[in-house]
Amino acid sequence: MNIQQLKTRGFIKNLQGKDFILYTGLLVLAHEMRLISIETEPVTIDWENGRFVFKAVAIGKDGQRFTGYGDATTRNVGKMILPHALRMAETRAKARALRDFTGLGLTALEELGDDK
Repeated sequence: MNIQQLKTRGFIKNLQGKDFILYTGLLVLAHEMRLISIETEPVTIDWENGRFVFKAVAIGKDGQRFTGYGDATTRNVGKMILPHALRMAETRAKARALRDFTGLGLTALEELGDDK
């Protein structure tokens, strides 16, 4: 699937003249490219200070592995997402690993901070 097909299917959003891919689009593309699993593990869970970091590893059918880290803090998520910051950190880590796995040169929308 190419970028135009991703746009047509609604997986790419344009903000202020720049394209961003949705996590779901990354996942669809990765499955087409023979993704077999994504493993995640928490690196930092700090409820007191509202800081969460996850590591994700995307694993392809041929054994290739791509690692990404994602964080969520009170400073980089909006108040609607703040109660879900732990899960947002995990999603951001998976998005980064999937971007490397797919070789797609677009930032995932979910990686953006509150000011998007």
